[in-house]
Amino acid sequence: MKSDSKRFKVGDVECVAVSDGTFSYPIGWLFSNVPAEQVESTLRERELPTTHVDSPYTCLLVKTGKHKVLIDTGADGLAPTTGNLLRNLAVEGISTEEITDVVLTHGHPDHIGGVLDPSGRPAFPTARYLMSRTEWDFWNDPTALHDAAMDDHMKQMLVGCARKNLPPIKECIELFDGEKEIVPGIDALSAPGHTPGHIALLISSANAQLLHISDSVLNPLHMENPDWRSLFDLDSECAANTRRGLLDRAAADKVSVLAYHFPFPGMGRVESKGNAWTWEPGTDPSLRAA
Repeated sequence: MKSDSKRFKVGDVECVAVSDGTFSYPIGWLFSNVPAEQVESTLRERELPTTHVDSPYTCLLVKTGKHKVLIDTGADGLAPTTGNLLRNLAVEGISTEEITDVVLTHGHPDHIGGVLDPSGRPAFPTARYLMSRTEWDFWNDPTALHDAAMDDHMKQMLVGCARKNLPPIKECIELFDGEKEIVPGIDALSAPGHTPGHIALLISSANAQLLHISDSVLNPLHMENPDWRSLFDLDSECAANTRRGLLDRAAADKVSVLAYHFPFPGMGRVESKGNAWTWEPGTDPSLRAA
């Protein structure tokens, strides 16, 4: 039976990878600058579907003792297959009132879709929400996505979700510039390109580290083929530079990595391979089962 959560430790810090669900993306959305025949051939070689890519949405709960930090809130309302975060947190014995901090890596619907409850109030009522100031300002700008290389329906969906979900948390959100210590042991890293204020996170404890790369890489094929692009990367060149920096760091430092959209629980190691990288899925031995 498929598990919807994965407990592990980063050093002395308890973590839980929690599934919000999955969504099937047309291959043209994730690999927008590559001929469909080439993508289909690559997927076929890996015995994967050739018409779509099934993408998990994996939120991360980090329990430092004093703090219970939730990284991203999933995609409630996006599809019947999403919106499972709160249910799966409850299965883990975690109530919404226990969450002290909610970190939003960026403003896409699959990351901010669960910030509100059905009445339109913050879903985590006692939590401090955190987001990059650059990201907040971008999605609250009336001209957001005007120049983006996507169709009007996609633009309206992305902007509409931001304008529905972000204003109601204005009174409980803390905006920050650049890089920031969220709580001791969790640091936000600037990782722009996918969106202007997109962030990654580094979780550190007792000589162990986990690099949460969020949407800096959307699929392992983007690691193997650095020139492949997604239409969701608003600045593709900046996103590529960010991707290279994070993956080179992960490979050189031999740290464990969590990627939001990789096969659940999204964890593994990065290895350099020429001008590209390979993905080795699995929980690193230095990250202990909780």
